[in-house]
Amino acid sequence: MMKKLRAVLCFLAMAACCIGSMPGAVEAAGSAGDISLSVNGEKLVELKPAIVDGSIFVPIRAVSQLPVFKADWDQKTKTVSVTNTSSKEVLKLTLNKDLAYKGKHKLKIDAPPRSIDGLIYVPLRLISETLAAHVAWDAETRTVMLYSFPENPDLESPDLVTARQAALQLPKVGFHESLGYTNDVRVTKYYFPYGQARKFFIQKGEYIGFYEVREGAAWQTWEGKIASKEKQESDVIDGLVPAVSKEWGKRPSYKGSYVYYSHGWMGGSLNYGIIEEDGTRKETGSADNVFDKVKLTPIEGEKRID
Repeated sequence: MMKKLRAVLCFLAMAACCIGSMPGAVEAAGSAGDISLSVNGEKLVELKPAIVDGSIFVPIRAVSQLPVFKADWDQKTKTVSVTNTSSKEVLKLTLNKDLAYKGKHKLKIDAPPRSIDGLIYVPLRLISETLAAHVAWDAETRTVMLYSFPENPDLESPDLVTARQAALQLPKVGFHESLGYTNDVRVTKYYFPYGQARKFFIQKGEYIGFYEVREGAAWQTWEGKIASKEKQESDVIDGLVPAVSKEWGKRPSYKGSYVYYSHGWMGGSLNYGIIEEDGTRKETGSADNVFDKVKLTPIEGEKRID
């Protein structure tokens, strides 16, 4: 993970250097090739990255939106304190000073915090490397992704319900814009390949997305708008998606049975069962009073295989 992180940050740094290399120069994202910032899967329209002397900076307000991070600003000392509430690690930086503290340890930094257009900006590389935040970069959309979530050992549980519940709680991230939304949807459907917890589909109305758990998040790698098909045509995704009118990403190639959960969150209903490879559905149970977040239920005889 750290090796990949350094590669991402080095790429961003090289891109920054190509944009502007004058000492002390500050480039807002909009004038630096329109680089966007996404935090935990949410694109922040009002908060943009900045490039200062070849380093990527992000507003401290963006860092504070990470679920396990807390950011405080001391106006008197001009000090930023960033706390990872999961690991309890604290990073302290002082405006325009090249010395930082991680706990009691001193750190010499190349890019100190800056005040830009009235906002406090901190160096992305320092935050990610010292406090275990994840960073990703997408060249096609020119987006910097910053995300974090408390490590959950339940993801590795041999109990499928426990592992699947943990997977659904991860931040859902991706670089592609959603294809759209179906109005007045009151049922969310979840599909897991039989025996697996780290890959799943979520369907809301006409739209269905595929997610894979990796690097501390559930990454959306495909989305389609469900459509009807001609009788002679094969399913776009066997037994699950008959056809799509539009889609993006790499279409999942899984062949086999699925476990499904249909959550009517408005009415508190939950129906679950198995979808066979030929598309035959067998409901194995139901539950009431399941409001807000879905609470999964074991499927008799199913064992974890991933």
